[in-house]
Amino acid sequence: MQKYEIMMILDPKVEPEIGFNLVESVFGKKNILTSEKLERTDLAYPINKSLKAQYLLFTLNSETNLIAEFSRRCNITKEIWRNLVINLSFENKPKKENKRKRNSRNSEYANKNENSKFSHSKSQKDNITDENKDEKPRVRKPRTKKVEETK
Repeated sequence: MQKYEIMMILDPKVEPEIGFNLVESVFGKKNILTSEKLERTDLAYPINKSLKAQYLLFTLNSETNLIAEFSRRCNITKEIWRNLVINLSFENKPKKENKRKRNSRNSEYANKNENSKFSHSKSQKDNITDENKDEKPRVRKPRTKKVEETK
């Protein structure tokens, strides 16, 4: 069983018990950890020609197949305008692989910086090695415009 958080937006004209009853029927009372009715608020944009809505928030433990059934029932019920299900089991855990990669990158970067440091008293000309003295410096050639021939 995994921990989920569900947010629902309901029609402001209906009773919030519709949402509570739907969640209880799908998940059962014992799996619901918290349930809250948030206040009615103005929406940023109209949903079903209404600028107000009711919000319900639930945290619960459930199996994955019950989440699919809940989403299906929410889509059937016209009074429920929107729903969002977040898996808190995966949401709260930091990724360990990224930290390992980040640490290895930082150590590689630090090693490169230590090797490439040079004292400020030397100029760039002094840093040129014997191998690079024989090479010609790279010069960018200017672009030439193509002239189209007219007949």
